Amino acid sequence: MIEKLLFALGSVIAFEGFFLAIIPERIKKTLSQISIISNKQLSRIGLVMMAIGIIIIGVTDI
Repeated sequence: MIEKLLFALGSVIAFEGFFLAIIPERIKKTLSQISIISNKQLSRIGLVMMAIGIIIIGVTDI
């Protein structure tokens, strides 16, 4: 189980780093647009993303 979590964490860090390296301006623009979304809506989006991530980690056999 810990191997899955470490693999997932490493994958997320590499994925985010990749996009920060190749499109930093687009990332800045997107982050500024996020500030106009309500906290409640951001929380819902975060919970859905977290659930999807947990399901993906659970079904992969690493």
